[in-house]
Amino acid sequence: MIIRPLTALAELEKCVDLQRETWGLADIDVLPMRMFVTHTRIGGLVLGAFDGDRLIGFAAATPGIRDAKPYWYSQMLAVNREYRNRDIGTDLKLAQRDAARQRGIHLIEWTFDPLESKNAYLNIIKLGAIVRSYYVNLYGATASQLQAGLESDRVVAEWQFDSPRIVLEGDIRRVRIPLDIQALKQQDLSAAQDAQRRTREQFVRNLQDDYFVAGFQRNLEDSEYLFIHGASRVHQTG
Repeated sequence: MIIRPLTALAELEKCVDLQRETWGLADIDVLPMRMFVTHTRIGGLVLGAFDGDRLIGFAAATPGIRDAKPYWYSQMLAVNREYRNRDIGTDLKLAQRDAARQRGIHLIEWTFDPLESKNAYLNIIKLGAIVRSYYVNLYGATASQLQAGLESDRVVAEWQFDSPRIVLEGDIRRVRIPLDIQALKQQDLSAAQDAQRRTREQFVRNLQDDYFVAGFQRNLEDSEYLFIHGASRVHQTG
């Protein structure tokens, strides 16, 4: 596998197709090629992962400003379904980190569905991101097959990759989520909706109490977010 920047229009067009393959998006929810072109022209980056000549994954980031400092907002990461569970998403994020460092960027943020256990494990355990924000139904109704039946709640992963990882100590609060939310939706949509409401309430309460996500744990029957106190003073401030 090779990971490299994408700039050619034909390659960026393949990112549009990969969105549909990955999430089953309708055209109205697909980022068009011109958005990827814009990313590459204003200080962002589109990285592609290739198996031979085949694009099997991509990660797109766009620049932002936070507290008068530049950062990247990683708008999208997609991996072809045939290539999942091979750490390609991890490799794309690490390549994104390396490119950010070369440009003087030390913070990358992105949103993810808090009920998606595999994404949480990647973001928090493998990469070391923290979570201090929860947004209820952030994107409203979407046509994504993965989102079907649930509101588009999202948390923000903050990845300040040059800072030491947070040590889990002191009072630790736990928020449990289903091990596989997609499987639960297929079995019992009402139970999945209840899980979302419960997760939302517990996340919001913990964040209001100045706790933040610094760890994640996968168990045999469920997964758990691990919260510790000090969200307002944690070193990852951007």
